[in-house]
Amino acid sequence: MTKRLLIVDDDKDIRSLLRDFLTDLGYNVTEASEGREALNLFRKERHNLVISDVRMPGMNGMDLLKWIKSISPKTPVLLITGYRPTKSQEEAMATKADGYLIKPFELERLRLIITQFVR
Repeated sequence: MTKRLLIVDDDKDIRSLLRDFLTDLGYNVTEASEGREALNLFRKERHNLVISDVRMPGMNGMDLLKWIKSISPKTPVLLITGYRPTKSQEEAMATKADGYLIKPFELERLRLIITQFVR
């Protein structure tokens, strides 16, 4: 069975890059440009992993993380951001984020992290 991943980022280029990379790895990828859209997609069909940017207009990645964990606590959520580690990283880990990557990151590192969560 193909594993479903949800990518959430307001940057279309990042979404496209991740979609192409993850699709080539054999994952079924769904995209959202902000948190509310992602939450609606997640409610309609559960995903095996959510990869979300932290800072987005509307519902941000931290709020999305909290909602997903309240609906489906075992679904892994990986947060990504272009900002250096600050309180947001500490808050992400405190709110049960399963991982945190700082952009730019190596796609191979992302692949290794994903394989820890999606089998």
